[in-house]
Amino acid sequence: MDRLFPQKQSGIVLIVVILAISLMLILVTLMIEGQHIFVRGLANQKISEQGFQYSQGLNSWAERVLHDDSNRIVDSLNEEWAKFGRPQPEAQDEQSESFSLNRSTARGLQGAKDEAEQASIDFGIDSIEVTIDDLQGRYNLNNIAIKDPKLRSGQKHVFLNLLKQLEIGEFDERDRLYGVLLDWLDDNEARSLNGLESSDYQIKNNPYYAADQKLTSLGELRYLDGYTPEIINKLKPFVTVLPLEDAKININTTSSEVLASLSAGKVENVSSVAGFLALRQMPDFTGFQPNQINDAQSAIIGVSLISAQPVANMMQVNSQFFQINTKVTLGEYQVCMRSVVKRESPNLNSVTTSKVSVLSREHSTLCEHEENS
Repeated sequence: MDRLFPQKQSGIVLIVVILAISLMLILVTLMIEGQHIFVRGLANQKISEQGFQYSQGLNSWAERVLHDDSNRIVDSLNEEWAKFGRPQPEAQDEQSESFSLNRSTARGLQGAKDEAEQASIDFGIDSIEVTIDDLQGRYNLNNIAIKDPKLRSGQKHVFLNLLKQLEIGEFDERDRLYGVLLDWLDDNEARSLNGLESSDYQIKNNPYYAADQKLTSLGELRYLDGYTPEIINKLKPFVTVLPLEDAKININTTSSEVLASLSAGKVENVSSVAGFLALRQMPDFTGFQPNQINDAQSAIIGVSLISAQPVANMMQVNSQFFQINTKVTLGEYQVCMRSVVKRESPNLNSVTTSKVSVLSREHSTLCEHEENS
């Protein structure tokens, strides 16, 4: 019996050694995994910061393009800021089809080309995208917050007409969407017709208060009762949120849906508005001039059966508010930025110098691509 004890002891020692080795392997594995996560996090942070800096540079470039636009009286889609970053038809290279006997010139061009290729630097960018959108080509939802009852009635016509143009809801549902938005924007707790106030939102599973102030972004619409993702996505290409209650529509950059919605009556046929906006496709078109606002008014009169007049003081031919959209792709990572800017100019604000100011900026590494957001 005594000779069995050393065998038992050696067996216990072996088990302890195996457990210790297993524990060490587990700890080493966890350390390696933790280090890998740490290194990966640092790499992601570096790429995010790099993408952010590239986006900042693209934004500054776009702001300069807006600033350098010397014609502030008319803003149209034919101007440089509207073409900036967007693919344009390639101009025919006249020299490419010509034949030259000047070999020195050819050698010089080839040498410059080779030198440029040698001097190229790889910054690790797979692609960059940047565009400028005119936000005054869209309807400003904050216009509904205007306090004057007569002017608010006009804005209600515009909003309901736009909902109809976009095939959003039936008659009662459109009235409810208007009422809910109005109560979200106004600065009181009095419930309007078909509206909702904070007391209604507080009985939800996740209660919250109505903002009772102007919208700051279109993303805020998801908190409004009845504004489903489908409805919001339909609205996004045609609406915006600007920090004022009397934003006008630029007829040079707007859509037929928005322009037709400016009618004080019910929109039945938008062909007259579509025909008017088709003039923008003419080869020699340089933008609608201020005196052509009367032509736009005539086109809007034709969209309703009763020849209703347009809502007063809602059209212009220039813009102050723009959105700069950037997208930087670094390998498998994408960094997006959207900046809302205001371009001031002497003929609009009676200031001595023109400048471009950033009003808001959204930055995301998730980069959910929304072309018209």
